[in-house]
Amino acid sequence: MTASSHTDVVPLLSIVQQPKRARVGQLGEREKRVVDPCPIVQLRILRADGSEDTQAMWEHIFVMHATLFDETGTVECSSARAAAGSTPYAGAQQQAGDEPYERIVFGSLVSSAYYVRDLDERPGCYFCFPDINVRRPGTYRLRFSLLQLPRTEREAVEPTSILGHVMSDPLRVFTPKEFPGVDESTPLTKKFAAQGVGISIRNKGRLKSDDAANN
Repeated sequence: MTASSHTDVVPLLSIVQQPKRARVGQLGEREKRVVDPCPIVQLRILRADGSEDTQAMWEHIFVMHATLFDETGTVECSSARAAAGSTPYAGAQQQAGDEPYERIVFGSLVSSAYYVRDLDERPGCYFCFPDINVRRPGTYRLRFSLLQLPRTEREAVEPTSILGHVMSDPLRVFTPKEFPGVDESTPLTKKFAAQGVGISIRNKGRLKSDDAANN
């Protein structure tokens, strides 16, 4: 994780559930082709001495934003030049003679904080991303950025800063022909869904062998 030098908050971000795979999705499809498993990021707040400050979770308003990067984690891939016959995303910037751009990642890319219990019944602060879709096949990473929102009008005049980042492991987006299928929802996903987090649950998976999924 990369953190900023914020005077009030020293965040520690960790991805407790890594995204692994997805089938190529398209805008307007009735059936979602979301990244699976649902990416889940945990936030802990540390004091200057390194101890955890659980009270600080309730004193700040946090949100998290997901951004698509290439496999190396160095090049942002949220949009790219549109393929022939595709429709550029709304608001795309295009000048005379330029090729149009299309949005590569879409869905719910922002998560508010969820205060829920993990599999060991320990309370914590988490951010969940159950609706991330990718339009082009390939291997990518997701970067999750933590932001603190203002609580008062006085704080609102100050620019919102990014408090920290954490980068996911590589995830692969498959063509429909190559897609190995989806797995049963993880125990952590089911646990969070039972506490009111809006994550769709699959009680039976349709995932091929690990070898097929990794090829």
